Amino acid sequence: MSVRSLGFLFGVLLLAAFRAAAADDEEAYFGEWSNDHGDVLRINAETIQLNDNKSMRYDDITEDSDGSFYVLQITSSDESNSFDGKYIRIIFGSDADRFTLITYRTHADALNQRNESSRSEWVAADEED
Repeated sequence: MSVRSLGFLFGVLLLAAFRAAAADDEEAYFGEWSNDHGDVLRINAETIQLNDNKSMRYDDITEDSDGSFYVLQITSSDESNSFDGKYIRIIFGSDADRFTLITYRTHADALNQRNESSRSEWVAADEED
């Protein structure tokens, strides 16, 4: 195999690895979601937004997850928080197009799954159409 061919092969493998890493950066909860009340929840890599309320910045503080749950911390100021707490636990069941969103007021409550502030069920927006 020539040096040129090896260089091309290396480039293709590097691109494939880069794309795989980028795909891994997309979390299961990214996207547009809806619930039975007609609410719309939009989540991307930096913000979360409920209906037409102001987008809120968050950090994914998930630890030791098998991909079935995530813990988010709202980092925007309290006055712009659309949720009933600063900590959100997202739990997926067997259907990747549905999740349960539970809010907590404290980090300890979110980690220990106690003292829920609210609970709601969400489905991928495309599924309801």
